[in-house]
Amino acid sequence: MKDRLTLLQQANVITKDACQATLMAIDLISRHYNVDENSEQFQMAMTHLARAYDRIKNGDTIAEGLDSEIFDEISSDDEFGRISALNQLILDSLELDNTPDTENSFLLSNLFSLHYACQAKEAIC
Repeated sequence: MKDRLTLLQQANVITKDACQATLMAIDLISRHYNVDENSEQFQMAMTHLARAYDRIKNGDTIAEGLDSEIFDEISSDDEFGRISALNQLILDSLELDNTPDTENSFLLSNLFSLHYACQAKEAIC
């Protein structure tokens, strides 16, 4: 995953700060889940986080978040509190204090997917 982030940084797709922040997030997530950093799902989630980091820091966030019906389903899940707490820990650690709901809905959905993939012991974990 580090190599992928470095390549994205070298190609000017993400900033150095986004690369470093995402590496911190990977460390935090790895403490909670036994994820395979080479899995496609994990790499997609972390790439999204790196891109979102830059958008949030630049004040140039996406206009629309995750579909409201899908997000309602996620947020009503019994595990949402734990997932949301991890998400907040990541946001706080990365100093993303002003994360818009539109961006946060996708960050939460990625953690939700990782959480359940690990619970099911899928190939990602």
